[in-house]
Amino acid sequence: MWRKVSWLLGLTIIASSFSLVASGAYGLLKYSFGHPVEGWPAFVMLSVGLAYDLIGLLLFLVGRGVSITPRDALAGTVLVWILIPVLDAIPFMWALRIPFIDAVFESVSGWTTTGLTILTGQYSSWHHIYVPDVNHTPDTLLIWRTLMQWEGGLGIVILTIAILAPPGVSAAILYLAEGKFERLEASFKRSAVLMGIIYVLLTAAGVVYFLVAGMSLYDAINHSMTGVATAGFSTHDASLGYYLARGKPMVLVAGMIVMMSGAISFSDHYNLLRGNIRAVLGSVELRAQAAIILLASLFSLYLWHINPSFRHVFTPLQVVFHVVSAFATAGFQAGNLHVVPESYKVILAVLSIIGGSAFSTAGGIKVLRLVISLKAIDIEAGLSLNPPGYVPRKKLGKYILDEDIIRKSLATMAAFILAYTLLVIILEGLDPQYDLGDVIFEVASAMGNVGLSAGISAAAAPTSAKIILILAMLLGRLEVITYIIVAKMAFSRKL
Repeated sequence: MWRKVSWLLGLTIIASSFSLVASGAYGLLKYSFGHPVEGWPAFVMLSVGLAYDLIGLLLFLVGRGVSITPRDALAGTVLVWILIPVLDAIPFMWALRIPFIDAVFESVSGWTTTGLTILTGQYSSWHHIYVPDVNHTPDTLLIWRTLMQWEGGLGIVILTIAILAPPGVSAAILYLAEGKFERLEASFKRSAVLMGIIYVLLTAAGVVYFLVAGMSLYDAINHSMTGVATAGFSTHDASLGYYLARGKPMVLVAGMIVMMSGAISFSDHYNLLRGNIRAVLGSVELRAQAAIILLASLFSLYLWHINPSFRHVFTPLQVVFHVVSAFATAGFQAGNLHVVPESYKVILAVLSIIGGSAFSTAGGIKVLRLVISLKAIDIEAGLSLNPPGYVPRKKLGKYILDEDIIRKSLATMAAFILAYTLLVIILEGLDPQYDLGDVIFEVASAMGNVGLSAGISAAAAPTSAKIILILAMLLGRLEVITYIIVAKMAFSRKL
């Protein structure tokens, strides 16, 4: 089995090392222009990135020419999503001289496009080593975090298919293993390339939105890349709240547009680019997203209206902004969520669990599965209320709801909710100093790959809390049921 996945692992290591080499080159450039603080991080990024390129090439050569089955691809994809963040924790640990567990947390949060951070300017719970905040982290590492999330948003394996996969490799097997079940063209490789093109166009558009709203070019590039990836890393401790405090509320409006562009299906973007407006307006997911955001915003604004303490800490724009940020699973923040009412946290937690479109960069269980489940309930009710022989309409937009689709949707949702509940119970049991509401919110944010924080994610957090949140981020990225399938294959000796 090792030879069967070594070439995939090798190619993904090469693809992922791009962020290390590129950020190292940027840091070296800044160092040459009189920024000595960038010298050591630039050296670490470049040296480790080039070493990973060599390791990746060797792994690829070892496994080159070996055919793989869907079972191998699934196991290899899970291995990739666990190993790549661990490997990239090493340069992060060396560059900042921080504990390995904190470096793993940051790397996992980056690659899974979660956006929770331990760069909080505190002493780590592990050996009491100081971890700087975002404002005092070298730009070399901030650029690296951005590139990591941008690559992770599209998907490491998808990126490998689009750019590096050699002729003869079954792109279909890898494409499906990454969790992408839709495609833009008949060819899976062509679909991966088109996804990449759309991704770049959305990122470029996001830069323009942020510039017009008042951001600097450096911040506009960073926030557009992490926003379209629905990831949420920022170049400021206060995230987009930095600009709100400086009298630039339009940055939040631009942020909502960028976040939702990442949470909308690639299919809808593709139809829009082709001028197929009818298909866009008829999109089940798009209409469901609009309805959920509208209802959640109205209810949240009602809570804001009746709660004087809520009105004191948040404006209506901030209320709606965090609704969009949670639902898009982007994680940009514009206020302190630790001080908002528990009812508002519950709304954001539920939105984080739902997530955006299935064929997007968003996390969560995906809105399509929620809609399919609701339609399944409607079908079942119709069968019960109508006479024998009644044939329900099993079509949802362009989807034909056969038993296989309904079963997979319900199984994925059940596995997600079960794992989420267990992680909440474990985290609250291990670290009872946290409010249950904050735990419910933080685990939902981690597992939905969102990145909004109520204050638990921090360098000073207990190691047990960091481990639980790392597990939540990894489980959410590939979806829990994928790990269950691979675990069953391992125990049944079918790997």
